[in-house]
Amino acid sequence: MALLSNSQYRKKAIIQIFLRLIGAELIGVSFAFFYVAAKPALGGLSNVVFGFCSLACMLCLFADQCLKLGGKVKGNVTLHGDTPMPKLGLLLGVLTTIPYYISFIVLLLAKFGVIGNFTGPFKLINACFLPIIDTFAKSATPTADIYWQWFILIALLPLTMIATCHICYKISYDNIDVAKKVLYKQ
Repeated sequence: MALLSNSQYRKKAIIQIFLRLIGAELIGVSFAFFYVAAKPALGGLSNVVFGFCSLACMLCLFADQCLKLGGKVKGNVTLHGDTPMPKLGLLLGVLTTIPYYISFIVLLLAKFGVIGNFTGPFKLINACFLPIIDTFAKSATPTADIYWQWFILIALLPLTMIATCHICYKISYDNIDVAKKVLYKQ
C-alpha cells in the first residue's frame, strides 16, 4: 500500500466525514425510534438519556476519525517533510455542521413566516439532536411559537461537533498523552 500525502489524507477525510455524518444520522434515527417509544413512560428523563446517548454516539464517530487522522498527518510531516495541517480537524468539524445550519436557516425562514411549519422536518434532518431539540420545542410546537432563547440554544448545538473534531485531531496531531495529563495533572 502506497503512502498517502497529507493532501490526499485531507481529500479522503472530507469524504469520510460526510459518510460518517450519514452514519450519525442513521444512528440518530434509531435512537429517535426508541426515544418516541420511551417518552410516555420516562417523560423528561427520556430527553436527557436519549439526548446524551445519541449525541455521544455521533461525537464518537467523529472523534474516532479525527484521532486516527491526526497521527497519520503528523507522521507525514515528521517523517517525510509533508505540509503541516494543524487546523484540519477544525475544517472537518466545520464541514460536519453544514447540513445542520442549512436546515437551521430554513427553520428561521419558518419562524419569520416565509414558509410553513418546519419543526418536524428539522428534527428529522438532525436526528442526533432530536431529543435535545424536543426539550425546547415539543413535537406539536409550530416553528413560529419557539422562543428566541431556544433558537439560540438550538443554533449552538453543532458547536459540539466542531469542538470534538478539532480537539481530537489536535490530541493526535500534537501527540498529547491525555491519560498522563489527567492522572498526573500536568
